[in-house]
Amino acid sequence: MPFPGTLGRVCIHPCEEACRRSAMNDPISIKFLKRFVADRDYGFWKHYATKLPPTGKKVAIVGSGPAGLTAGYYLAKAGHTVTVFEQFSKAGGMMRVGIPDYRLPPEVLEGEINTIKEAGVDIKLNTKVESVDSLFDQGYEAIFLAPGAHRGQSLGVEGDNLPGVYDGASFLRDVNLGKKVDVGQKVAVIGGGNVAIDGARVALRLGAKHVHIIYRRTRAEMPASPEEVEAALEEKIQIDFLTGHVKVSQKNGKLVLTCNRMELGEPDASGRRRPMPVKGSEYDEEFDIIIGAIGQSPEIPAGFKVKTARNSTITVDTKTMATSRKGVWAGGDAVTGPDSVIRAIAAGRTAASSIDKYLGGSGNIEEVLTTERKIGICAGITDEDFKNQKRVKMPCLPAEKVVDNFTEVETGLLTDGAIAEGKRCFQCGFRNQITPSPRPPEKVKKAEPAA
Repeated sequence: MPFPGTLGRVCIHPCEEACRRSAMNDPISIKFLKRFVADRDYGFWKHYATKLPPTGKKVAIVGSGPAGLTAGYYLAKAGHTVTVFEQFSKAGGMMRVGIPDYRLPPEVLEGEINTIKEAGVDIKLNTKVESVDSLFDQGYEAIFLAPGAHRGQSLGVEGDNLPGVYDGASFLRDVNLGKKVDVGQKVAVIGGGNVAIDGARVALRLGAKHVHIIYRRTRAEMPASPEEVEAALEEKIQIDFLTGHVKVSQKNGKLVLTCNRMELGEPDASGRRRPMPVKGSEYDEEFDIIIGAIGQSPEIPAGFKVKTARNSTITVDTKTMATSRKGVWAGGDAVTGPDSVIRAIAAGRTAASSIDKYLGGSGNIEEVLTTERKIGICAGITDEDFKNQKRVKMPCLPAEKVVDNFTEVETGLLTDGAIAEGKRCFQCGFRNQITPSPRPPEKVKKAEPAA
């Protein structure tokens, strides 16, 4: 799978939610172990990489994010000629323009993109595609649309278009593409997701002395990763919970954000309790810039001529990622709206298999090393030391050493830590190949949580 080093840093690790070690204490740090291995990748595996003979088929991919580059990688290995068109000056999509360097160093991402280029993928930068027909006219026989969701949502209140009011996606993109952004001394970031946390931590690194995150619910409802929230608090970023934004105005060269206090009511469609304004609680606070991080959406050109949903996402068959138009597939945030890197990669894999079949290939993009079988209970785990082994924590640089620069905060597991974490594993895959014991079920000792 492409991007192991990237995933080892920014993945939301859904695999850990399924890890059976969590029935005992904490799941295995699959994400951190992936990074440990990726950081020590010396390229030996490339000697064993296979690539099918050229098919003469041309594939165009719009967008060089995780979905687009993943699809391109597998299609190139299947023998097809792949060209990726990227609208920005750097490849990587949201991995490059939406994730700060202190979380994902550019050299890590660039190295993994180079591996994809080595597989035969051609990436054309600063090239925005507005028409699918133009690609078909150039001789491309299959097209994968993965332009991402780069349009930031406005705050939706009076004054949200004043100078100094940014949307989170544009703010992070400008910084990551090397544009100079003056944040002043005091910054407000509105929102509770990872983009809000990233925006706040980036503003701090650009020289802001006081950074407030304005969030209308409590910490328990924040959609941001808990570890990112904790990191922001360690860096002395102030989070104003149960606080809403009402309007933006100007006074003496400053932006004035009018806020109000909130209280939680009944659950809304998201399942979270709906924030309700407290009567008479409005107050004003001055800021140098305001960053709204309350959502993003795709911008799908009319020239794509594919069916879209009401939220501007492209409609696809989720089993194949095929769109309403023959010869055109789509995936990533352009289909789901803002989502994770790992889910975009999964969409790219699905699309690559479907496109390969469409072009006459087998659609088989991976090796199957074992048959899938249902895993039963964990038997025989009785060693108390094993049961009590705690999850190894990721080493991090102290906050005072990183708040004024973009040095990577998480330094990676050391060898001893990685070995210790690996030894916590139940080895479910190995156990899956062992013939079940003939003894009756009542004689099997089940794993129990550690005290």
